[in-house]
Amino acid sequence: MNKKAIVIFMSILLTIGILSGCTEEKKNAAPDAMFTYSGDYDYVDTLLTFTDESETDDDLTYLWDFGDGETSTEPNPTHTYTSEGEYIVNLTVTDPEEQTDYYTMDITITLMDIVTKAMYEEFNKLYDALDAASLVDTLSGTDEYTVFAPTDAAFEALNQTWLTDLLEDTTNLTNVLLYHVVEGKVMSTDLTNGSVMTLEKTNITVVVGDPVTINDVEVTSEDIECNNGVIHVIGEVLLPASVPGPED
Repeated sequence: MNKKAIVIFMSILLTIGILSGCTEEKKNAAPDAMFTYSGDYDYVDTLLTFTDESETDDDLTYLWDFGDGETSTEPNPTHTYTSEGEYIVNLTVTDPEEQTDYYTMDITITLMDIVTKAMYEEFNKLYDALDAASLVDTLSGTDEYTVFAPTDAAFEALNQTWLTDLLEDTTNLTNVLLYHVVEGKVMSTDLTNGSVMTLEKTNITVVVGDPVTINDVEVTSEDIECNNGVIHVIGEVLLPASVPGPED
């Protein structure tokens, strides 16, 4: 083989080697882990959806660590946090050649305020009444309150003509709503028999038994915690003496 042929042959081998190296490097490139998450709120007991956005052409296997002891191997899992706190979420991805990469994100999970929790728990008519009485900001603030919250069914059980009139009477509507609110965060274990002053400035009567009652109305669900207080669910709308009820 003459000198020119040897040079050409070596050039071909060198080119093949370079291309082979590039191919091998591309093939062996480690995955670049990445994810995002979404949800209605970053709140306790709300569903979050985590979406893998790792950059790779390979099929990956996944290991999610949500920071609260729960894990998942789904590509795009959902998760619900049951306690407030700071959580470090970690995604580890592995390609078919067992190369791995990971990505972490800090998530702060908080309790909802009273109004948001009422909306999320579908106390729709209570929210509408609070909005009509301009009390949304009060119960969404930083001061702590205990709310004995009537269900939608409780509002629906009222005389609807009377209720319509009440919703247009800001003074009486405010008095009715404040009659359901006590200052401070009073958990069920803190309730005792006796009279309790409401924000309407008159008392409700608490009887701790099985069940607990407020003015003889049953508490159907207790201790729905919020970041500014607590909600206890009741089955009827309470009326203070200052507000005339519907005529029979």
